[in-house]
Amino acid sequence: MKSLFTAVILGIAFAGVSLAHTSSVKNIGEEKTIERQAARAAGVKVAVVEFSPGPNASGMIPEAKRQLQASLAFALVKSNRFDVVDVRRTRDASQGDLAAINGGSSTSAAVKLGKQLGVSYVLTGTVVEYTPKGADDFGRVILKTRLIEVATGKIKYAGETTQTSTSAMRTNGAAEMQTKAVKPALEKLTETLAGLTF
Repeated sequence: MKSLFTAVILGIAFAGVSLAHTSSVKNIGEEKTIERQAARAAGVKVAVVEFSPGPNASGMIPEAKRQLQASLAFALVKSNRFDVVDVRRTRDASQGDLAAINGGSSTSAAVKLGKQLGVSYVLTGTVVEYTPKGADDFGRVILKTRLIEVATGKIKYAGETTQTSTSAMRTNGAAEMQTKAVKPALEKLTETLAGLTF
């Protein structure tokens, strides 16, 4: 009888330890989720506009433009520095005035869009070059971007990101171009933007 009583007490003790451990792991998971949500909420609120293709980017298909916008928005969110407005919402709000928003001389169209979307910054851009397979068999992309502060209309960042494909291109396809040239260019751009002081 004594050993049965001891076994019951030990069983209860082990169950309690196991429950406490499970609860602790659950709490850690919840804490990490809360931390991520807080970091996102504290991030700089930005809208990423679909980039306009320049004359040397005429081969860029519409799907590639949308993929560029979505990939850049995702990279910015992943940096934990930015809270990015849904790209579909931004695309819907900007389509009627895309040329003016991405245009180089004025920031007023971008500011208007930013106010409409309730963001602090609007990231605009032009695909200066989009060559899936050049004479040397390498792809090349050049992105010209501006980060515009909505409150002041001032340009916080303006620059050009150039990327040659990481290896020779086998095709002229958008998927290979995305993987070998566009994605590395967006990683460079994201690193630059995440390093800015806000």
